[in-house]
Amino acid sequence: MFAKPINLVLVFVVTAFNLLILAIPIIITILPYIEFEQGFRYIAIDTEIYERSKIAIFTLLFASCTLMLIYLMFDFIFGISARASIYNCKNFTKLKDYKFLSDVFKQVQEKFDRKDVKLLIKSSDEINAYAVGGLRKNYIVLTQGLINHYLAKSNNMQNFLMAIRSVLGHEMSHIINKDFLPTYLVITNQKITNFISNILYLIFNFISRALIRIPYAGRRSSKIADLIYSISYIFLTLFNRIIVYNVYEFLRRFISRAIEFRCDKQSALAFDGINMSLALSMLGKRGYFTLFSTHPSTNRRISKVSQIKSVDNIIKQGFINRISNFASLILLIAICIYFSHLAKIDLMIKHYIQSHDEIYTQIKGIWYFCKQIIEQII
Repeated sequence: MFAKPINLVLVFVVTAFNLLILAIPIIITILPYIEFEQGFRYIAIDTEIYERSKIAIFTLLFASCTLMLIYLMFDFIFGISARASIYNCKNFTKLKDYKFLSDVFKQVQEKFDRKDVKLLIKSSDEINAYAVGGLRKNYIVLTQGLINHYLAKSNNMQNFLMAIRSVLGHEMSHIINKDFLPTYLVITNQKITNFISNILYLIFNFISRALIRIPYAGRRSSKIADLIYSISYIFLTLFNRIIVYNVYEFLRRFISRAIEFRCDKQSALAFDGINMSLALSMLGKRGYFTLFSTHPSTNRRISKVSQIKSVDNIIKQGFINRISNFASLILLIAICIYFSHLAKIDLMIKHYIQSHDEIYTQIKGIWYFCKQIIEQII
């Protein structure tokens, strides 16, 4: 039940670290106002500068979390990531050599009551299978390598079809339980971080070009602005590659196991544990790695499903997993609201409503100032 919410929290932790690194320019800007006393044991900083810097950082976190939620919603509705994941994949009905999968795939669709799901074949020697989806379209993808592997390992055609059907049942469980959401959030995190990084680049490039026109100290100030952005970008890249994503992947390996065991169980409930065990045993000790989660060892998976008997009922999303998905959504919204509270967004909105004319005048003044700078640069 807690695997998916914890997975989403990990993604948000990754995002927070990324954004803190992107906030390096803010930190560097306030460094001259920080006083270190008694060998760095005490730090003194002007209260007003501290509060404004803190609000700036929390506003950055709030804006990023909000953008992530908005992008995730659009991704789920319009299937942006799903389409990218099925690039170069073809519907099995359009491939003459794979039309024999029609009967077993129809059985899987009926057993899970998901006739909207499409089966695609990917031209790859990789032994792999994965499920992607959204609000309107859902897909199961089998690689040619996986199909050929089962053909080579099966004693007869019946065993081959039973093994493929069990794998399809496992992937269908991913779809009905929406297990692709945490991975979509990882993709969203990368896109939003890159988006904010690009905005910061434009801002610092603008500042650099403006400063260089200042007589005497302008060129040096421009180089300092470029240096600040370069430092933040280098830290972001190194921190992500060396620490953040390695730690995230290490933790995710343990969390995702619970999800994989559940998918094996639902496939076994649909088509019997013996068939699921047969499909797993053909994969070898390590199994295969999907697009979305690392599978536990094959022996452990077999031991958990071998005794499960098939049921006549339709296999649906479990009540606990439904609560887990709902809890994940609430958790994301709660984190976003928490950052908005720390950034004092509610007070900013209240102040804007109470002093609309005053803020409008300030915006006009800022725009006039920026316009002058742009005219000087051009």
